[in-house]
Amino acid sequence: MLSVVSYAWAGLGATFGPLLLFSLFWRRTHFVGALAGMIVGAATVFVWANIPPLHQTIYELLPAFAISSLAIWLGSLVGNQRHPSQTTEE
Repeated sequence: MLSVVSYAWAGLGATFGPLLLFSLFWRRTHFVGALAGMIVGAATVFVWANIPPLHQTIYELLPAFAISSLAIWLGSLVGNQRHPSQTTEE
């Protein structure tokens, strides 16, 4: 029972934790980065928990949180790029 609760909290923490922190403290957080971070965080928890050598060494929340944060950062940088048609000429 404890493992199920631990797995659920890891999934919630890795999916929404980095996104909450980035949206509060980094103004350049973009929809693309938010979506990428949520997907990557949840997928990392799922993969990490289902590979026994990885699961037995480190709790899945730690690597998933870090990888999700990286995905949010990279996705937001890519998502904030302006297209040439959106530039204003003075």
